[in-house]
Amino acid sequence: MDKNAKQAKAAKAKAEEAALNRILCWVAGGSVLWFLLLLLERYWSHYTAGQIEFRVALGTAVKIIAVAGLLCAAAGAYWWYSARKCGKGTNLPGTLCLFTVGVSVSCFAAWFGSGTGLQLMSYTVPVVVVLALIFYLYPREFFLIACQSVLAVLGVWLCSKGLGGSYSVICYAYVAVAAVLLLALAVLCRKAQENQGSVERKGKNPLRLFGRDANYALLYLGAVITLVVLIVAAIGLSHMILYGVTVAWLLIMAVYYTVKLM
Repeated sequence: MDKNAKQAKAAKAKAEEAALNRILCWVAGGSVLWFLLLLLERYWSHYTAGQIEFRVALGTAVKIIAVAGLLCAAAGAYWWYSARKCGKGTNLPGTLCLFTVGVSVSCFAAWFGSGTGLQLMSYTVPVVVVLALIFYLYPREFFLIACQSVLAVLGVWLCSKGLGGSYSVICYAYVAVAAVLLLALAVLCRKAQENQGSVERKGKNPLRLFGRDANYALLYLGAVITLVVLIVAAIGLSHMILYGVTVAWLLIMAVYYTVKLM
């Protein structure tokens, strides 16, 4: 084995180790945050008459932690930026920054959304962790397809809860913003397709988004499926069928890209 091959093998092993460390950080941080969410939800919505004083104190603590979490996240972000600029390890500051962001957002969800906000966060945290695993383990195009599916599921959930009531405007606004986002992603994918998976940046090296063998037809198809699901959900048709279509599409893509990795 020549010198270049050895260096390439060592670089690949180093990159795989770094990715594994990031995955472990995501799983560990997500697990801890999810446990804290379940614990908070237990005492936030389900308490007895003798626990009213504790519930009031918990509400005050949540407000303080929500603000303090933002400050800690800002400090963690600065630490991460400084470590990266100096070429040092960024896993610890990055993990702390994202964890404190999660804690702060969860507390704000409890503060302004009460039990519904906490329930939504208890679903959001595992989904974000799974998306992080997909990002590190699978090709970028499957990560984008998974994000499209999450966008569709969230839209269906919002429409199932808010249509016909005072939150109808929020549902329609979400569908409109999601449609604009899907269009922007389609344009970005088109630019990457014309440049073998990279996007040109002014004054900087091209940013590689996808591999040279990326299947762009699946990206466009995923965007179309997501848009159709959101439009049908906004009309108010069967939401269970829309959940099924979205999950089935995601599972098919998971199988396809898993086989592709073998």
